[in-house]
Amino acid sequence: MNTKALEKLGLTKNEIAIYLALLELGASTTSPITRKSQLHSSRVYESLNKLIEKGLVSSLIKSNRKYFSAADPEVILDILDEEKREINKILPQLKAIKPLKPIEEKSTMYEGYKGVRYVFDEIVRTLKKNDEVLVFGARNEDENFMAKTYFREYTQRRIAKGIKMRMIFNADSRETGKIYSKFKNTEVRYMPPNMKTPSAINIFGNNVGTLVLKQKPVIFVITSKEVADSYRAFFKMLWQLAE
Repeated sequence: MNTKALEKLGLTKNEIAIYLALLELGASTTSPITRKSQLHSSRVYESLNKLIEKGLVSSLIKSNRKYFSAADPEVILDILDEEKREINKILPQLKAIKPLKPIEEKSTMYEGYKGVRYVFDEIVRTLKKNDEVLVFGARNEDENFMAKTYFREYTQRRIAKGIKMRMIFNADSRETGKIYSKFKNTEVRYMPPNMKTPSAINIFGNNVGTLVLKQKPVIFVITSKEVADSYRAFFKMLWQLAE
């Protein structure tokens, strides 16, 4: 089992080993837990106490012996929700600390699946209802994992938030264009046959992202209101030419 997600929640490897052992064992004393987790007894006691503090393990006395039980895995989601509520309480204070600054102009390159995903997650996070994303040079989906999976999921989140999108597909990409034209808050047109762009340009907020989908995808993001406005003007011209 890949336990990295549990580690990101702040659980140590020892705590994870014990929690998983308890899920298999059910209510148990420390001896079976020690054997199952293959940890030293001192580490077992230490980690059990930590797991109890985190609400992932409970204990009870039965026949003068102490038994431990793992909480239902669904509790992990409850813990995440509670942490999110606590963060939301202090968000206004955190935002008040950060001074208002003029928009910083910069150019950033993001590489790989995680880098590209970060940019598109930021689109959904930062744009508001009725804001618009403009895309030109969109192409047919291929067997790329992101095209088949992530961008469909990103589209659903964008629609759910009420963010609009206008897309100009390359003329040879009507197959995918027809799929996207059926989505809510999405308008689709196609480049003239004599025009084609090898990469997709995404204009959002004060940003312009140039996405190159290949084995190791890359997206170059320019943050500049002036540049974004100029690309929007160019998009509007293309939109009139597109069919």
